[in-house]
Amino acid sequence: MLRELRLLIGGFVFIFVTFFVILQSSLAEEKLQVSGYGNTHYMDHSGTADFVGKNSLNNGFFQIREFSLFLDFTLTDTIIASTELEAGDSGNLYTANYAYISIQATDTINIRAGKILVPFLSYNENKPNFTQFLMSQPFTAFNIAPVIGTPILNHGFGWSDAGAVVDLCCLGTEAGFLNLKLGVMNGLGSDSTVLDDNTVQLAGGAATPTVRPRDGLLQNEETTELTDNNNNKAVVAKLTFMAMTLPFDIGASWYQGKWDNASSKNLEMIGGHLNWLEKNWSLKGEYVTAKVEQDAGFDPLAGTGITGPAAINTTTGDYTMLAWYAEISYVVARYSAEKYLRLIARYDDVDTNDKARFTPWDRSRITGGMEFQVARNARIRYEWQRSKIDDFQLAPTPFINAGGKEKINMNMASLIFSF
Repeated sequence: MLRELRLLIGGFVFIFVTFFVILQSSLAEEKLQVSGYGNTHYMDHSGTADFVGKNSLNNGFFQIREFSLFLDFTLTDTIIASTELEAGDSGNLYTANYAYISIQATDTINIRAGKILVPFLSYNENKPNFTQFLMSQPFTAFNIAPVIGTPILNHGFGWSDAGAVVDLCCLGTEAGFLNLKLGVMNGLGSDSTVLDDNTVQLAGGAATPTVRPRDGLLQNEETTELTDNNNNKAVVAKLTFMAMTLPFDIGASWYQGKWDNASSKNLEMIGGHLNWLEKNWSLKGEYVTAKVEQDAGFDPLAGTGITGPAAINTTTGDYTMLAWYAEISYVVARYSAEKYLRLIARYDDVDTNDKARFTPWDRSRITGGMEFQVARNARIRYEWQRSKIDDFQLAPTPFINAGGKEKINMNMASLIFSF
């Protein structure tokens, strides 16, 4: 009942804000630009493990995944205030998925300050919108860079953080130009002695142990970006080369910060991206590694009164995470300038803890999709996935009793719109 009440109140507030913003926009069109994006879908899995107190992903469900308003207000010729209002099925109202002031200091230097989408790799700064051809996020953005949470635990879309970014654009030659972004922000963190400290209680059988899935950086979506758990500030850098005559860009990203309360444990991420976007075909890819400093021997359940297998919950010390994907697409039929049918294929691979004896997030995945643009601002998508968990012979009995399978299938049909 409480969740339904929160959804109802949040819905009314969001509708009121939407109406007010559109009204204000009509009164000052030259200063305020309003656009929007939304998607809803039906999703069905088979082979995922079930957890106590959470809806099973093996039961198909409809989801209003996201509804966003993008607002850009021109303050002066060189200063713009931008924000995104976001709502979704999680029951939370995101008044500002990002909110920053953008200052065009010179022709080549832009400064952003506030709550900003972290400029790391390519996917995050182009989070769910019409530039993506699949609804599901690649493992680089799903497990390593915390762009999005799981369907079970969704706390907004996009990896944002409070800080400032300097954007040096268009340092070029005849072949193309370079874009360099340098940022300082709060950074990712955990109040416990374990970075990946989230736990789940497995369902099925007489014993339902609480375990740590070692799912990467997913849990950091829950933390607030406006405060920091230590005095250290994270640093991020992204260098991109954009070809002058081709729709092609390639880049490298780096992130470093301290994640623990004592500012003693380092988290470093290094990655690269490639985008080649032609009119009728595309090639995309990302590669990222994350190195985590963490002491061995800690159990996030210790002292909580909850017990679980020490072999699964106890930390193993410093570890490395890795993920990559490659995605291709091709327009097989074009009916008009605004109507076409696109086929998409993607391959992902991820390992969220190279020292873990077994984790269901050490897996590979094949995705096939179809995107039909029915109008300029409306698309219908369907995608099928098959994930394969590595080293499944090491899976503990409680995971198998909870319904966990070596191969996981997923089907999803989506409706996407923008305005």
